[in-house]
Amino acid sequence: MRKLLSVLILMLCGMLNLQAQSDAARKLKERQAVLYHTDSLQTFMDVSERLKKVLVEEGEEELFYDAWHRQIAYVLDNVSSRQALKMIDEMRDYVEKHKSKYGFIIVTFLNAHVAKNLGMNDRAEELVQQAIEYKKRNLPDTKPMLQLYFFLSRVYGERKEGEKLIQTLDRALKLPGWSNEEIAVLWSLKCNAVTFQEPVDTVGFMEYYKQMHAVLRAIGYHGNATVSTECYHAQLMNDYSRLLESAQKITDKGQRLKFKIIAYDGLEMNREAIDSFRVYNKWMDEQFNVETRKQAEMSALQLESARAENETETLRLTNQRMVLIGIVCGLVFLAVFLAIYLRRRIIQMRALREAYDQLEEVTIQKERIESELRIAHQIQMSTVPTDFQLHPALNIYGSMTPAKIVGGDLYDFFVRDGQLFFCIGDVSGKGVSAAMFMMMTTSLFRTCSSMESRPDGILSLINKNLCENNRKNMFVTLLVGVLDLASGLLRYSSAGHENPIIIGSEATFLPLARVFPAGIIDTTVYQTQEIVMEPQTTLLLYTDGLTEARNANRELLGRQRILAEANRAIQAARTEPQEVIDRMVHAVSDFAGDTEQSDDLTLLAISLNPSVSMKSNQKK
Repeated sequence: MRKLLSVLILMLCGMLNLQAQSDAARKLKERQAVLYHTDSLQTFMDVSERLKKVLVEEGEEELFYDAWHRQIAYVLDNVSSRQALKMIDEMRDYVEKHKSKYGFIIVTFLNAHVAKNLGMNDRAEELVQQAIEYKKRNLPDTKPMLQLYFFLSRVYGERKEGEKLIQTLDRALKLPGWSNEEIAVLWSLKCNAVTFQEPVDTVGFMEYYKQMHAVLRAIGYHGNATVSTECYHAQLMNDYSRLLESAQKITDKGQRLKFKIIAYDGLEMNREAIDSFRVYNKWMDEQFNVETRKQAEMSALQLESARAENETETLRLTNQRMVLIGIVCGLVFLAVFLAIYLRRRIIQMRALREAYDQLEEVTIQKERIESELRIAHQIQMSTVPTDFQLHPALNIYGSMTPAKIVGGDLYDFFVRDGQLFFCIGDVSGKGVSAAMFMMMTTSLFRTCSSMESRPDGILSLINKNLCENNRKNMFVTLLVGVLDLASGLLRYSSAGHENPIIIGSEATFLPLARVFPAGIIDTTVYQTQEIVMEPQTTLLLYTDGLTEARNANRELLGRQRILAEANRAIQAARTEPQEVIDRMVHAVSDFAGDTEQSDDLTLLAISLNPSVSMKSNQKK
């Protein structure tokens, strides 16, 4: 009797413990969902780790991988692709060790997510399709996975394939097993698909929007799963205040910044729009880092290898069962099995040889690309002026150091009719596309300066030309100036560029009107400002590669350190243009130490020869 009572007590304790764990898992899952839409990184990560531990103890495989997926997706959208890739590698190793088919689907999907963030849309679509096919083969009886179709909508949206996306979602809606909330999200994705078409089918959008809200009302849902659709609706209705409010709820940092820029522009909040542009530009630069792209591709290749090994292991177990059946049923079935096995091995070896051939082809292509990049660097640097002996009354010097093989910074100058025309700029992004945009901007400066002599007029012409067919939404911060060599009158106009420094008896920043960079809005109005440059005064222009140089502690060099360096040049009586630029380059080198250069560094310094300019004034 005592033994029976003890057994019953132990069973009751086990049931209570299981119930406690289930309640804990439910509460942690709800907490993770709330934190997913906040900036509380450390709290979110702690809650996610606790939830994963509880789900492992309860043996909830799918819920465990779903929680892990949300954790990595949060890091992808809010921190960095590089850190997310490390977490994906950990998941892949765990999945491979535990031979989890559902885990392989989640890892494949996460690799697609990374590829999408890095602009590799074709690769992302390929990985998602692999995940869908893998699920059909290995988990045919499980319910459909919403995240796969949600992700395909982002890929097709990036490529403006709205009609293809609508067809894909119509097929998905016919699949059994969706919950009401998931059906509402699929209708939300159909709404978004309409916005990817050109022109936007407003009537179609409103029809899908009504269907979505009918489902939401039926289930009483008030979450953020359809927030991107609400942003598109607010944009179509020109309700920019609601657009700004809705954008704050979007988890994806890149998408959130895009909607905020549109909202700020619609609300005529130019300062906030420009600041958001800068944050978006830096975020995209970090996401498109070349090393991260290589790491993502390597992670995807390792995943494919692990998945193939998993399927081979599954095949091996199946083959063992076939051997047992062959022994029971006779030599005939054994012979059939051996034939099938050998055929599969031959196919696998052929696929392995093809993979090695592809790897060799990739290596050859990489070497050819590096060769072409070196040629592009030579072509780009050949367009940068190196003849600084333009006029007896002028002392000018420039320097440009790209962070990569090719860069997006620029400067140019020439003398016409006793006036110095000059410009300095910084193109958004890096690499080949930024270099091409830089060369086009430099060419436009020369062309527009031949038709217009006022800086604001030159900037307006450049801006209108850059806005035409600018499908990649690139832009350039630019400062254009015209200096009269006889009188010293300097007229200048800025398109969102850094404030130059005037180095005379002391160093001060030149005031600038805050205006949109060139290439964003073709109707932007630019302003001309003017000062008189005294002899023995140097004008220093630079790109943000100077102010935003970083050291090992991730500290910025900053405007105040640059200003202090300029004042030290005045105290040392070393204020000639070349002396000032050499001093600034050394200051960046000393500050950064062994830290890799993260941005292009370009400087241009100008001063008037006092003796020649005085003679010119006397003749007048």
